[in-house]
Amino acid sequence: MSKHKIKWINFEALKSPWAIFLGLCSGVYIGFFKPEYVGFFSPVGVIYLDILKMCILPIVISAISLSIGRLKSGKGDTRFIKRMLLVFAGSILIAGVVGVSLGILGGPGNNLGNDAQLSLGNIVQSANESELEISIFTPYEALNDKNILKDFLYSIVPNNIFHALTTGSMLNILFFSILFGLAVGSIKKEVSEHMMTTLEAIYVSFTQLVNWLMYLLPFGICGLLASSFSQVSIDVILSMLKFIIIALCSFVVLIILSVIVLRSRTGNFVETAKTFKEPAAIAFATANSLACLPSSLNTMQNKLGYDKENVDLLIPLTFSLCRIGPTVYFALATIFVAQLYEVNLGVSELLIVVVGSMLAGIASAGSSGIALLSLLAIVLAPLGLPFEAVIILFIVIDPIVAPFRVFTIVVSACAVTAMIMPKQTRKSDNEQVKIFNES
Repeated sequence: MSKHKIKWINFEALKSPWAIFLGLCSGVYIGFFKPEYVGFFSPVGVIYLDILKMCILPIVISAISLSIGRLKSGKGDTRFIKRMLLVFAGSILIAGVVGVSLGILGGPGNNLGNDAQLSLGNIVQSANESELEISIFTPYEALNDKNILKDFLYSIVPNNIFHALTTGSMLNILFFSILFGLAVGSIKKEVSEHMMTTLEAIYVSFTQLVNWLMYLLPFGICGLLASSFSQVSIDVILSMLKFIIIALCSFVVLIILSVIVLRSRTGNFVETAKTFKEPAAIAFATANSLACLPSSLNTMQNKLGYDKENVDLLIPLTFSLCRIGPTVYFALATIFVAQLYEVNLGVSELLIVVVGSMLAGIASAGSSGIALLSLLAIVLAPLGLPFEAVIILFIVIDPIVAPFRVFTIVVSACAVTAMIMPKQTRKSDNEQVKIFNES
């Protein structure tokens, strides 16, 4: 009898799109209409996200070090490396240009109307009244001039890898992983094979832990979205509605373009789009790109059929170095601030916006929320535009914008990876099951 009852327990149902959708709707409803219950659900989301983030760094270090080590020991094809660098540079440059172009064409900071402008001015002043005498109606001058590129390059190299691991400094960890992988691939084959086996065991173990966490995804989504949407301010949303719409439209366009690229490299458009339901759910629940890394690896390897070794190398690198979503957002936000303060940007200033957005996008690796938004100063400072005064506006609307920005990172990273790797024909589900059973 007990065996008969156990048979009816279907834990796989917790990973179904319907369960995830139910958790999403529940979180939005609680956040908007039942904020008094947020305190009960929010800890579930926080704990879920913390456990998920706990697995990310071991996966990143082991995946990149293992892939670089194998590439080095196998005397990897230099054409592959050149293609990778070319696609990375081209993609991030296009993202910066797209952000500037959409800002100029859409004009999110132009013709806002007196009510919206007055509302934004009051929010800016109330947020900064104790520190800054600045308003949305007065010009702003930068207080200092920094060599941003030099500071950025200095920040990449860690002087203490354990401190970098503790603080989650993604660029430092990435730099260490690449050097460590090169070292592993350069030592004696007998020793390097032992090290690679250890790294692979670490990678597989933490990936398995992430797979178990997917059963709790609906509950994590509910808690995280309830907390996020309970902090949304309707006044700021209405005042910045034009910017929000243009930002979301830009993300949607980039997501569609990325899926089209994936379709051209894999086959059917609809089937390719369906494979991203799990990364999409995690992106909209956590608004954290690194939390989406394991599911993105799984999507590219097991659902789209790409080579595991190359995917393990390219996906973490693309997540860190080719961040399309933040780059577009930083460029668009800078144009918005310039229009808000009626600052005319010439060709040289627009070039600064493009390059600054690219650097800020790369520097945002591993960051989310306020930490990510604070990097907007990299672009605003050289143009003499106020950062401290307007940051509050972007913080308040971030719960709405961030999930789309993160999902753009995820899908565009997979598209960039597909462009670097050879064209792949997607296997059918029956073929995948057959291969799994044989292995």
